Amino acid sequence: MKKKQYVISPKKSNGDKKRSELVSILLLSENHGYRMKSYGPISLIKVNGRTLLQHQMEAISSAFINFEVILCAGFETSKIYTYIKKQYGSRCKIRIVENQMYYHSNCCESIRLCMNNVMTDKLVICGGGVLLTSSYLKNLDLSNSSLLYQESQKEGNFDVGVIENKNKLEMLSLAVKDKCWTELLYLNGDSNIQSFYNIVSKADYKTKFFFEAINGWSNKKNLKTCFNHSESIVKINNVKTLKKVNK
Repeated sequence: MKKKQYVISPKKSNGDKKRSELVSILLLSENHGYRMKSYGPISLIKVNGRTLLQHQMEAISSAFINFEVILCAGFETSKIYTYIKKQYGSRCKIRIVENQMYYHSNCCESIRLCMNNVMTDKLVICGGGVLLTSSYLKNLDLSNSSLLYQESQKEGNFDVGVIENKNKLEMLSLAVKDKCWTELLYLNGDSNIQSFYNIVSKADYKTKFFFEAINGWSNKKNLKTCFNHSESIVKINNVKTLKKVNK
């Protein structure tokens, strides 16, 4: 695989301006990768010499002017805290929320904990292993709640497909492989944020996955489906993918 398939640092474009709206961004980084416990927290995995979190923060700061990052940690939280304090210090726009029961729960519980710390009306929820890019984030239409997808790629490492109808979400499905959801959901407006919070707060969702909460959400058919027009992105959650990206 050629290295140029992945953009790991934000590119500036005269035509792409940063968004000025205040946006909260949740990174679900509570777990380690598959058979990657020895590599440490997913946020601190090295991608071409820099941590995954560094790449994510550079992409976010290149796409948005006003933002806050709420990072859900669980596995080796203290290492993430120490790293962020040393790396960013007083400039830090990251808050850490710990899911101490991450090994007995799942993404929905982590989302719930993070949403308890959100006061804005624009919210991005993203898988912690996603190698974000500035151009990818600029695909978001901040006026509409939406999710991003891209064409299926073997090396992309995304498992959930998108079933849509006239650019509106019908369902997310593990059986669909041609349109892959890139593990990002954008919620616009207090009513959408509150109704999604109500879903992930249900007791029977504590052990469910992110996509299951979206499927169970009554507002899902109002979600706009947005194609990732920039370079395809990748999720780093196993050694094989990490080695490919680091080639």
